[in-house]
Amino acid sequence: MPSEVENMFSARESAWHGLGVITDDALTSSEAIIKAGLDWNVALKPLIAYDGVSSYNSGTLRNMIEVPDNYATVRDLDSSVLGVVGRRYTPIQNLDCFDFMDTIVDDSGAKYETAGSLYNGRVVWLLLNLNKEVGVDDDITKNYLLLTNSHDGSSSLKGLTTPIRVVCANTLRLAIDGKTNGFSFRHTSNLGGKVAQARSTLASALTYVDEFQVEMERLLDEEVNDERFEDIMSKVMPIPEPTLDNIKAVTRITNNRDTIKNLFYKPEFPTHTNTAWAFINATSNFEQWVSSIRGKSSRTEKIAQKTIAGTESPITQKVYSLL
Repeated sequence: MPSEVENMFSARESAWHGLGVITDDALTSSEAIIKAGLDWNVALKPLIAYDGVSSYNSGTLRNMIEVPDNYATVRDLDSSVLGVVGRRYTPIQNLDCFDFMDTIVDDSGAKYETAGSLYNGRVVWLLLNLNKEVGVDDDITKNYLLLTNSHDGSSSLKGLTTPIRVVCANTLRLAIDGKTNGFSFRHTSNLGGKVAQARSTLASALTYVDEFQVEMERLLDEEVNDERFEDIMSKVMPIPEPTLDNIKAVTRITNNRDTIKNLFYKPEFPTHTNTAWAFINATSNFEQWVSSIRGKSSRTEKIAQKTIAGTESPITQKVYSLL
């Protein structure tokens, strides 16, 4: 498929609106790794540099130089080079990621709702349903454990809980009172010794889910009148004084603010009107489903990429901090 999503599966079109191969239900790790196209390994290969080219009769000679303490990460599936890493780097295979997730949740039959690879295999992810929902009335948020791993040395192995509102598939990863909801391990050792630490962090992450429920109810009980709405928006999206040079930017910001305002005053559920929860969802809906996107990726693919990278809702985070 085009853009940055290389391969993936999605169960029942739930998380991220069904990108990739659609399955009738969530899958176990042994099923998911096949459906997601992640049944391959990565190996470290010596790195060689070429120093100039010289002619010799009809042939060509190239001077090869070994690059010390650096290696290429190479996928066995197609011999593609995924990245360049240092001597202390230890590959974490895709199968190891699935096994690790199964182990830390202590469930060999754990169900994965989506998994796949980005950027030609350089980044992979797994999304595990924690079967722990929070909600107010009919506004339900499902909670997932998201694991991401890079094979190009760009990031560590990371895991975190990701709440996704069912009504519009918005991810709402709020920084609630500094509560931790994830873990991160460098590629310098195997995962065997990390299980206890990950389980401890997962317990904290589940506490975060409980805190998320409390925070949802608090935000729903908190009134936001017209004056407060405009005050917060002026801090989050200030409109500069119009000039001949910035008129386009002023128009864009004004239109964006008007869009958020419309979403705020017409929430998905009438009982949420004029509440802080409606404000949070208005900005989240705007960021993930209304605002313009760059590049060739589809909007749903961009949401998946931003969720994996943890950059899906900067405006929403600012609004939340001010609320």
